Amino acid sequence: MKKSEFDERLREIKQPINFDELVKSGALIQKGQSYYIGNKNLIPRIVSDKIKSIAQNRNGVKVTFYK
Repeated sequence: MKKSEFDERLREIKQPINFDELVKSGALIQKGQSYYIGNKNLIPRIVSDKIKSIAQNRNGVKVTFYK
C-alpha cells in the first residue's frame, strides 16, 4: 500500500458516520437507540469497516459501531 493510499484510507476512517442518511436510504433501520441492517447492499464499505458487532435478535440483525 502506497503512502497516499494509506493517508486516504486514514482520512476516510476518521470521518463520522452519517446515521440519518443511512436510515433515510434504507441501509439501516433505527429502533430506539439501536440500529439494524435494512439493506446490506446499501451500506458503504467505509461504514461496514466500522462495524464492531453483529447480533441476530427478534428485531433483526443488530449492528454496533466503533466510535
